[in-house]
Amino acid sequence: MGTQTSSEAQESKPVSVEIRGQRLSIRSNHDPAFVRSLADHIDAKVAELQKAAPAVSLSKLLMLASMTVAEELFEARQEIDRLRDEITNRTDAMLALLDEAGGDGPSPETG
Repeated sequence: MGTQTSSEAQESKPVSVEIRGQRLSIRSNHDPAFVRSLADHIDAKVAELQKAAPAVSLSKLLMLASMTVAEELFEARQEIDRLRDEITNRTDAMLALLDEAGGDGPSPETG
């Protein structure tokens, strides 16, 4: 993806995508390749659901796909929060070890 100036980043452009054979024109200020990758992800989710339930309508499949993607997003956010907490805990533990070892350098009495 190329670098955009602030004026280019604000400009909304139409991007043509296809989900389960349905063509859509979406206005977005994101890179067209990014928008298409989002549509491809949704298309793959709907195709996966369609294999499991071929008689279900496209609108219901799209709702189920959106729930699946939302679940993935929420799980990813929870994992980020967990990792952030782990980093904070490990950083605190390392700082405590440095304090115990006199990590601030020689004390004025010895120095």
